[in-house]
Amino acid sequence: MRILIVGEGGRAPALEGALEAGGIDVEHASEGELSVPSGDDVRELAGALLAFDRLFSDDPPDGVLLVSASNVALSAVLVATKLQIPVAALAEEVPESPAVGVNRRLVDELADGTVADDPATIATTLRDLIAA
Repeated sequence: MRILIVGEGGRAPALEGALEAGGIDVEHASEGELSVPSGDDVRELAGALLAFDRLFSDDPPDGVLLVSASNVALSAVLVATKLQIPVAALAEEVPESPAVGVNRRLVDELADGTVADDPATIATTLRDLIAA
């Protein structure tokens, strides 16, 4: 199983390592690697939508794990949902800004599941979503 982790959450590196130790092939799409313009929400969303469309069309992952509710994460869930790639979102505490709060509500609505910050739970949830 190959999953793509999207977002800049502080737990991303630890989750990557733990999931890989559990036999999951993990890739990480960071905002910097996607060459997404920053500073303007609409441009950032549009750039990320195009980046994920190219990425998922060329070599789609089996599943996507969102570790934040950034504009990039929102774009990932939109494209993945359109292409019927299962998406799990990491449960987060109260968002730090109103804009992230809007993104969080949309991500939670579109994702196939919300998971706790626990590698075993994440792996099981993603396996179940992919098998469905």
